[in-house]
Amino acid sequence: MYVTRVLSEITDNNQEDGISGQSSVTACHQLSNSEDSDMEVIRQAQDNGCVNVVFPGTVTQEGCCRFVSEILKCVLYQRQQLPMTYDQLVYSQKKQQASMQDEDIVARRPGQSADVSWRKCQQTLQELEEVLQQLEVLFSLSRVPRVLLLMGGSLTLPKELYEINMEALVLAGGDKSLQVSACLRQLFRTLFVADLLSDTKPVRLIPTTVLVLAHRDCGVGWFRPKLQFKVPTRVKNRIIALSTVPSTCKEPLAQGSDWEDYVWFQAPMTIKGFGK
Repeated sequence: MYVTRVLSEITDNNQEDGISGQSSVTACHQLSNSEDSDMEVIRQAQDNGCVNVVFPGTVTQEGCCRFVSEILKCVLYQRQQLPMTYDQLVYSQKKQQASMQDEDIVARRPGQSADVSWRKCQQTLQELEEVLQQLEVLFSLSRVPRVLLLMGGSLTLPKELYEINMEALVLAGGDKSLQVSACLRQLFRTLFVADLLSDTKPVRLIPTTVLVLAHRDCGVGWFRPKLQFKVPTRVKNRIIALSTVPSTCKEPLAQGSDWEDYVWFQAPMTIKGFGK
């Protein structure tokens, strides 16, 4: 699973922490609390289709962009729109491209199945990378409290709908904020426990559309404003809600009125699924 791989990669850099200095009583108490918390995470995901991730401190705007990017990659893989994780796919494509360059490409006949598959994979990667790059630009121009991932169907009635809600996150500078790696570790561990993205039903390849809520005057050029857009209500909205524990920071928490001048912006291109 994508979340398992992300957890292992992030944790590899933190193996030295351990719990050797803790007493067995403290360790058991923490384990019990962890199990209770996990059960609540599972219940919320099953009953409400919602996963709450509460960070014990402030985060950066760049960190928020990273959260969205990694969740987007995760959703595409978990919902069978990518045959392998994003990083694995990039590595595989580079390896295949190098192999093709070593061969006599001129002698190859166009239209071979391998070539078609390679081109489709390249197209999907290019679409995803373009969206990820433009998200970085948008996050540099505006606070982004909500992101929607609409899969299949239409804007008014998608087949699947995922929301990344960051309204309750408290932002601060890098020197005052949590490390992005620690936040990602907590985020994907919670997603792993909640199992929000798994489904026993097979999913066919469908396009994914990204919409972001940003300030109407942020000056973004690539995303297109959708002033009349309303979040679909006739399809189950699976929500990943990120927040900050209010008592851990001095920075004020955003209020509902802070989002009055925010409108939805739509990515002008969809990410088309690819399967081998």
